[in-house]
Amino acid sequence: MGLDRRSFISLVAGGVAGSLFTPVIWKTLDDVSIWTQNWPWIPRLQYGEELTFPALCKLGSDAYGVKVKTVGGRPVTAEGNPDHPLSLGGICPLGAASVHLLYSPSRVKNPKLKDGSSFKDITWDEAEELLTGKIREAGSNVAMISGDETGSVTDVLSGLVGKAGSDKSFFMPGESAPAAAALAMLGGDGQVGYDIENANYVLLLGADALGSWGNVARNGKAFSASREKGVKFVYVGPAQNGTSAVADSWVPCNAGTEPVLALGIAAVIAGTSRDRSSWPGFASFAKFVQTAYPLDKVAEITGVKAAVITGLAQELVRAGRPLVLTAAEAGQGLGAFELAAGMSLNMLLQRVNAVGGVRILPWAPKVVEAAADRKTMFANDLVAYLSSVADGGAEAPALLMVYGANPAYALPNLTKAQAAMDKAGFVVSFSSFMDETAAMADLIMPDSYAFERLDDAYSPYGSGQPNYTVVAPVIKPVFDTRPAGDVLLAVAAKAELDLGFESFEDVVKAKAEALGADFDEMVEGAAWVSEEFPAQDLALWTTPLQELAVAAKDGKSLALAPVQRLKIGSAKIAIPPFNTNAIRFDEMLGNDMYVLLNAATAKNLGLKKDDAVKIASSGGECKARVRIFEGVMNDTVVAPLGLGHTAWDAFSRDKGDNVYKLLAADTEAESGLSRFATVRVTVSKA
Repeated sequence: MGLDRRSFISLVAGGVAGSLFTPVIWKTLDDVSIWTQNWPWIPRLQYGEELTFPALCKLGSDAYGVKVKTVGGRPVTAEGNPDHPLSLGGICPLGAASVHLLYSPSRVKNPKLKDGSSFKDITWDEAEELLTGKIREAGSNVAMISGDETGSVTDVLSGLVGKAGSDKSFFMPGESAPAAAALAMLGGDGQVGYDIENANYVLLLGADALGSWGNVARNGKAFSASREKGVKFVYVGPAQNGTSAVADSWVPCNAGTEPVLALGIAAVIAGTSRDRSSWPGFASFAKFVQTAYPLDKVAEITGVKAAVITGLAQELVRAGRPLVLTAAEAGQGLGAFELAAGMSLNMLLQRVNAVGGVRILPWAPKVVEAAADRKTMFANDLVAYLSSVADGGAEAPALLMVYGANPAYALPNLTKAQAAMDKAGFVVSFSSFMDETAAMADLIMPDSYAFERLDDAYSPYGSGQPNYTVVAPVIKPVFDTRPAGDVLLAVAAKAELDLGFESFEDVVKAKAEALGADFDEMVEGAAWVSEEFPAQDLALWTTPLQELAVAAKDGKSLALAPVQRLKIGSAKIAIPPFNTNAIRFDEMLGNDMYVLLNAATAKNLGLKKDDAVKIASSGGECKARVRIFEGVMNDTVVAPLGLGHTAWDAFSRDKGDNVYKLLAADTEAESGLSRFATVRVTVSKA
């Protein structure tokens, strides 16, 4: 690609240094240079006793423990929690900014009711009475969307919907759903986890483990510890990034085709002389992969040379404890069969429920009887549901409640998702921030921020072992907000929908008791961890695999590689105010974001550095500027998720464009799940 690993690291290091020492970038971001300690919403410095409290960071797709330092009773900083199993002292960019967000100008400070094109302030009593009335009017025609896969507030909200007689409880897209479906295809049942800490060879197929995939804090600590143990990390993906920069090697692979590579490697391993005839389903599996994915075909689809594929297979076989992680570059969008490709490769290597391999975790205990369990919620496809509502194929909900999620911004088929929300009779947002969904809502009942409420998290996706965390509030609410769990229980009681609990604390205590955990010890900072993994009766051919859908090259379009950079936010959080300082000169030009092309691709399109371009797909279009980067494969465009907000605050609004508009979803055959990891786009001068 014209840039070796050493040169790439030097480029990254030089870029960081340049962004620290040049003032140019600050002027290009709407004079962000003036946004310093003069911000009126920043609390003034005060002195007092210094204390540290355990807390949770759930701002990305994961959840892990942090420690919050307070001075005079006011939070001033967050740092990694060395005593938490998913942090071990590490912290991600959003966790580091979490205290800043407590005082963000985008906080919703009290309940608000839509009044024409704006909002008017109302009291909590008025808000609860209004929602109670809407629940009674809607009957069973209610739906909910949650962006928190780990917490018990989701159980309460789903329980309310279930008690009303509806089965429309949805999670935002992620990798948990297709992973659970993939495991079921192979005869298993449970949450999929990865014991990265104890592997001695880690093959990252699309998983940007040190940048955005899974629990970045935990992954970083595991990677750091692996350097002394001689563990090899190999990153496979369409572009160099922070993970490939420090991995032992980078294998360029066409965007979205990493699962195909997994099956190609499996075909090589299945063809070795080892006798596996007694393995359940092996004969059918071996015949499929060797027929459907011969080396030359896999090399053509993925862009990875046949010799490299063979070499990867040999390294995996020789490694004592290999682990394969299959993911999308954006941490979402793969189908169940694509996740099954990586899972079957781990099975072939006998790495399921093994130390340093894939671990199958038990589902969280269900304590709110009326709630849908996690397995059921993962099977409910939000993208398909909203698209059907938009197209008239499904009835719009009379009442739609959204918690911990921003579906009006962060979904594929975004235009249809927004249209479906417009069709809903009444939309309620429990957001702590004025995000795009809150801005569209009819009623905002602002949840207290993370450090202002009791919260919990059970085994985030990718966890190597079952774990449960409970944290108490660090401070009382700064504004007139209330914890969503307690608000929902109060409203359910008023609507005569008995969920079996009077307070959210009772819900969390019941879950802790069901797990055999000590609630009192947990709120003091002791996470519950288990070494029990449910036995699995897996077979390589329980559900016949099928050839994976790959977008065909047409000589006119490019493969889109959407990437998540936590410093500029996630599907839940926009750019934290202080994180504007971390945006580099080569990531934005003025208010325009950069997309990455290599020189050959740019030349073919008649483009050069800083050209304004339009990127279009069947889902929508975005505007950007061109940056030339030789760490990108041919006929590929890398675009950042997390920009292009239309709500929030001046730090996030109108910076870049929303790449989710480009993510057009289709339905995976057999599983019925929406997939959107292999989108092709056109790039032309704007």
